[in-house]
Amino acid sequence: MEFGTHFNSKFLLFGEYGLMYDAMALSVPFPKFSGFLDFDPDHSHLESTGEIRKFYEHLESDESTQTLHFSFDLERLKDDLDKGLFFNSSIPQQYGLGSSGALVAALFGKYAFPSNLGNNLSPEILKANFAVLESFFHGRSSGLDPLISYLNKPILIDSKKQICPIEFDLNKCGLAMALIDTHTTSATEPLVKHFIDLFNLPEFEQAFKNQFIPANNGCIESLLNDDKEKFFLHLGQLVKFQVYHFHQMIPVNFHRVISFAHCEKVYIKLLGSGGGGFLLAFAESQNVLDQWSKKRGVELLPII
Repeated sequence: MEFGTHFNSKFLLFGEYGLMYDAMALSVPFPKFSGFLDFDPDHSHLESTGEIRKFYEHLESDESTQTLHFSFDLERLKDDLDKGLFFNSSIPQQYGLGSSGALVAALFGKYAFPSNLGNNLSPEILKANFAVLESFFHGRSSGLDPLISYLNKPILIDSKKQICPIEFDLNKCGLAMALIDTHTTSATEPLVKHFIDLFNLPEFEQAFKNQFIPANNGCIESLLNDDKEKFFLHLGQLVKFQVYHFHQMIPVNFHRVISFAHCEKVYIKLLGSGGGGFLLAFAESQNVLDQWSKKRGVELLPII
């Protein structure tokens, strides 16, 4: 791929955390934000260049990369870093929109060797390889974010864990949706660790299997089947689970906002790992969402 090729951010509509434990997932590209590899001969983007350099050093030395189905042209990557390579991105970092996934996809697209190897890999193998690569940034990764950015297609991971590129258009799903900016950034790795630690509690593991997974999967299935009544029923169950069990993933000043919004037919859920970044709000109509926003003084960022 050429320099300047844009890699979009993504929405993980459903499947956050559950993706690691057999839940379905639905993720879509979000072209409002994107990034591309670029050169800065003045070396004024030191933070981005430095992050890519650390990734290069990881690829060069970490044994986990030996499991990859391809190799990187590390010599060319090093040369480009010395020339001021950086990721020219509008994707907010630590906001749940897949900034590191887009970076991994861009680096794979440019430096995976040979350059056309990606065309010969199935989505399943690509996702497994991307999981290894993105784990450098998060400690653990499903690989879905880079896959969405790389393929630039909506992806469904079904109940059999099959990865299915699908036709799905946010503009035509008939729902009112918007982002809520928490004005707080959040690191994914400690939240993922906290989630994994929760499975040491038998009551959480049982609740996750009996409540989260049916609600999460129900949201996806009813959304794709255009069944709004079932969709909002499952979504309400999912929001209640997150408020009760994912307390640490929700910024403190939004606990009450989410709980009261539910009573007013506005459903707010995590977007990605949570802890800050964007939240995702749903309502049956734009009028309901707008009236709630005005009443509660919560600014909305339209997504469609």
